[in-house]
Amino acid sequence: MNLSNGPLAALLALSLLSLPACASPPPKTIRSADAAGPEVVQIKLPMSNAYLIKSAKPVLIDAGSPKDGPAILAALKAENVDLKDGLILLTHAHGDHGGAAAELRRITGARIALGAGDAPIAAAGKNDELRPTSFEAEVLKRVVDFKFEPFSPDIPITNSLDLSPWGVAGKAVVMPGHTPGSLVIKLNDREVFVGDMMRGGSMGGAVNPTQPHEHYFQADLERNRANIRSLIEGGAEVFYLGHGGPVDRAAVIKEFKIR
Repeated sequence: MNLSNGPLAALLALSLLSLPACASPPPKTIRSADAAGPEVVQIKLPMSNAYLIKSAKPVLIDAGSPKDGPAILAALKAENVDLKDGLILLTHAHGDHGGAAAELRRITGARIALGAGDAPIAAAGKNDELRPTSFEAEVLKRVVDFKFEPFSPDIPITNSLDLSPWGVAGKAVVMPGHTPGSLVIKLNDREVFVGDMMRGGSMGGAVNPTQPHEHYFQADLERNRANIRSLIEGGAEVFYLGHGGPVDRAAVIKEFKIR
């Protein structure tokens, strides 16, 4: 029985996401520190992934859902990281990625960076109109379309943001598609954090997490597909995702039929 796609997967995901939040697994190192860059830790949350770049001034990529603040703070403590002089860098402003951003800023003192195109979503504390890409998405829409604490970014990004002031040899680049202000964080030409440009597996990545698929919602599907192609053509090898993943270059080329 294939649980990775189709109506059954949507119903199972709906049931899973409706359960009360349970303890998150401990942070997991997904990239060891080396000459090319610092250690990266995955913080797996009930509905999404956040990532911690353990640089001189640490960078937290994404901030989970509204109730995920305590889990993220616990992960920071477990990693012995103080985010005070760091950065909360959001791939986009949807409630399952920016939901705890305001709380985390208030507690840690870190600044928030966000694509300028998503500032209206953040200010409203509510997702923009989610445009489903499948029947599964229609089922899931009512679960993920929730309100969160509004906020304004300290650093609205209109084009790109050099991350070297935080000790990271990389940049955040605005690549609209999933949302009007979606960002991609490039550690180098090979490793990229793409948020919801695509998803890994199904049921929040619980099934086949390393298999890429079209994300459930895309504001501009064709532009998002062009972004994926652009990253592949630019040499991206490893894609860190907002749900599931990571996925590799060969799997992305096959799934999205890139030649």
